[in-house]
Amino acid sequence: MDRATVYTQEQGRSVDFLFAQRATMIGLAKLSQAAFGSGTVVRGLAVTPNSPAALNVLVGIGEIYTMAAVDATSWGALPADTTDIILKQGLNMAAQTISTPAPSTSGYSINYLIEAQYQDQDNVPVVLPFYNSNNPQIPLNGQGGGGATLPTERQGVCVIQAKAGIAATTGTQTTPSVDAGWTALAVVTVANGQTTVTSGNISVPAGVPQLTSLLQMMQTGSTEYAVDTSTTANVISIALTPAITSYSDAQPVTFKAANNNTGPCTLNFGGGAVNLVGAAGALQGGEIVAGNMYTGLYSASLNEVVLNSQTAGALQVNPATKGQHAAQLSQVGFQNIAVYEIIGGVQKVSVNGAAFTTTGATTFTVPVSGRFKARVWGGGGGGGSGVTSAAATGGAGGGYTEGVFSVAGGTSEAITVGAGGANGTGSGNGSAGGSSSVGALATATGGGGGVGSASGTSSGSSVAGGTGSGGSLNITGQGPASAYAIGSSLIASGGGGAFGTPPSAISVGSATGATFPGGAGGGGANNNIGAPGAGGCVIIEY
Repeated sequence: MDRATVYTQEQGRSVDFLFAQRATMIGLAKLSQAAFGSGTVVRGLAVTPNSPAALNVLVGIGEIYTMAAVDATSWGALPADTTDIILKQGLNMAAQTISTPAPSTSGYSINYLIEAQYQDQDNVPVVLPFYNSNNPQIPLNGQGGGGATLPTERQGVCVIQAKAGIAATTGTQTTPSVDAGWTALAVVTVANGQTTVTSGNISVPAGVPQLTSLLQMMQTGSTEYAVDTSTTANVISIALTPAITSYSDAQPVTFKAANNNTGPCTLNFGGGAVNLVGAAGALQGGEIVAGNMYTGLYSASLNEVVLNSQTAGALQVNPATKGQHAAQLSQVGFQNIAVYEIIGGVQKVSVNGAAFTTTGATTFTVPVSGRFKARVWGGGGGGGSGVTSAAATGGAGGGYTEGVFSVAGGTSEAITVGAGGANGTGSGNGSAGGSSSVGALATATGGGGGVGSASGTSSGSSVAGGTGSGGSLNITGQGPASAYAIGSSLIASGGGGAFGTPPSAISVGSATGATFPGGAGGGGANNNIGAPGAGGCVIIEY
């Protein structure tokens, strides 16, 4: 801090006294700026109804702190200093009454903006004695002996005024904008016919830079916490006290959210909008819930705020690499199961054991980005039929595939369940089973139909089982054996099985039925038709 230097027996100069005061003011201003920052802040200056109540308000004792020139005009013998800008303190040492009259038009209201500004004012005029070189024993009355007064104090003053808006129909009136160089304190709304101002007529607009005591700021966290004032989802805007204009690495910030997020977000807490992200990357939706608290740290290298704690919503974590780490959803076991089948000729689905329904039965929509497991069986082939003195073969089992697939949240995969193949009639062959699939990810084809017989026995060597593809485990369905004779008895072969499904039994008459899922129908013998194949199935765990 600068100091004036004087010497023994030096004749006193007015600039020495003034310089010392200016240097002290600058030193205190720099200290205050280090604590409060360079943004305008106010302390106190509460706007309340007057007592007794009337059409005016009372602005209480307080101060305004704002950046201004050291001296915009000369001060005594010191020249003006408009180059150096410091944080100056404007005082309001006594409560002020501000008039807020009601509009004269019936049904109208008006908004008054109460605003404050720092000003230097030269006050306390006094007729000062000056040295009289002609007669040193009798001082001059005023400078030059003219008897004029001169200001004896340069005061830093907090000036307060009410800026009237335009009266309009109640509910449509608007608040005037803040004048350049002024700071908003409150808005007072007065209606036609009103005779007093009550506390219900006074509101504090968002962003008023109110400064509490430093200890109270530390206790309440106002230097790091504020309420979101944004009305737009995924855009968060808060005003800290005191205000800041830039961010520092590892700077913490806490806010109360005004809106739910539906995707990536930005946060502006004084130094401009930056991305608000989770530990694993951009927000996906559901992390921010209106009315709840969120804390993050600013990363200078990323130029982002990373969320690290919250009172509601989903908290992102990085992928777990050790047994006691928190895991992402894609790393944990599946929690839901959907079973797709053909029931009564119609494809239906059951989710988590609920009743089968046609709603959503042809599509699986991935709820969140991650993995799901699919198990797919193709339909079993129908059994062939044999006439009198003939035995047919059963059909072949459907193919099978299973795998775990990684997909983005919201992706829809078409689900197809293959029907079981129809049985043959007379001496006809059975039909092949239908293919089942999960989009283009996994497919299991149906098993072939059994071979019918008009006389004797038929061979099953040409009846192929269905195949699986796309999964990490792909299994071909079981083919049927050939029909055969033991002495005079003709025996039809059973249908082939599918993965996890046993084959159907042999028969000397009526064909044996297929086993679900994907099993094939048995062949018929001695004037009996074959059995139809069992339908396929799709099971998805997610």
